[in-house]
Amino acid sequence: MILRSLSALLATTAFVTATPVLAQSIDGSAAIQTTFRGAVAAGCRVSTATTTTASNASVSALSPGSADIAISQLVDDDGTVVGSTVVLSLPAVCNQAHTLNLESLRGGLQGNGPPLAGGPFRTLVPYTVTVDWAGGSQLFATGDESLSLSIGDAATGPVTVTIQIPAGGAPLASGTYSDELVLELGAAG
Repeated sequence: MILRSLSALLATTAFVTATPVLAQSIDGSAAIQTTFRGAVAAGCRVSTATTTTASNASVSALSPGSADIAISQLVDDDGTVVGSTVVLSLPAVCNQAHTLNLESLRGGLQGNGPPLAGGPFRTLVPYTVTVDWAGGSQLFATGDESLSLSIGDAATGPVTVTIQIPAGGAPLASGTYSDELVLELGAAG
C-alpha cells in the first residue's frame, strides 16, 4: 500500500513540476529552427520500350531491359537480303551527367554456319543504328562494334533507337542469323 501511494505521489509531483514549463512556453514566444536534409543517388533508368515502326519485322517480349526482334523475311527468293526497319522508343531518365553506350556483340547479323572460304555467299549482315537522345543524334554501324557518347547534363525523355538492315548485297548462306544489341545508360564518373 505504501508503494502504491509513493508511486502516485511521484507521478503527481512529476506532473506538477512539468505544468509551469508548459505554461511558460504558451505565454512566451519560442522559435524552432528545423533543417531538412536528403540525398538522391546518381543514376539512370530505362523503362519498357515501345515499338513505333516495324517494317518487315516484329517486336515481342518487350519488358524493361529487353526486346526481341524477328525479321519477317530476311532474304528474297534469290537469297538477297530484304531491307528491314525497326524503331524503338525507350522512356529514360538520368539525373546527372552520363554516358550512353551501344554495342553489337556479333558485329551485325551473324550466321551460325561455318565460315565460308570465298564464293558468292556471305554469313554477316551489317546494319546501322541511329540513337536520338538528349537533343542529339548519333549513327552507329555494327561493324564499328561499339559507340560511346558522353552527355554533360541530366536528361529525361525517350531514347529513340532506329535499326535499319539494308536490302541487297551478296546472297546469304543458309543458317540462323542473330546479333545482340546492348544499349546502356549510366551515370558518368
